[in-house]
Amino acid sequence: MGEIFLARIDSRLASGQVVKDWCEKYGLKKVIIANDRTAEDSIRIEVMDLTIPEEIESTYLKVAGVKDFLYKNEGAYFLLVETTCDLEKILDAGVSIKEVNVGIIHLSIGKKSLTELVAVDENDLRIFDKIKNQGAKIFIRTSVFDDEEKII
Repeated sequence: MGEIFLARIDSRLASGQVVKDWCEKYGLKKVIIANDRTAEDSIRIEVMDLTIPEEIESTYLKVAGVKDFLYKNEGAYFLLVETTCDLEKILDAGVSIKEVNVGIIHLSIGKKSLTELVAVDENDLRIFDKIKNQGAKIFIRTSVFDDEEKII
């Protein structure tokens, strides 16, 4: 059975440099990009795969498919999701995650800037609290080279 060592919330999903840097930091060779829209968009998958280093195995799944995938596949994974809501669905399905990195959440209607690159609403804050209460470490860090910021 596979496991998630690090999950990242990033409105951009997978950028090659993000995947490369975080996988190197954690010694991971596999990434799951969990996003319903992307999982059905072969062009978007092809573009993302062009940026992800060849030595890193990428898997594109619908959010609801993450638990089943991990059950059937061995290994340590880096999980990328676009929103806090997607991560909550994965956690609610019973997937355990050791650490959650909040990378970039774009500013949109109803959200307030928490940092220069992270904007949240009350629902995001509720989910952050839920993640912490489930025992995962949660922090803001845009890149592996930035200082870690605690959320709560």
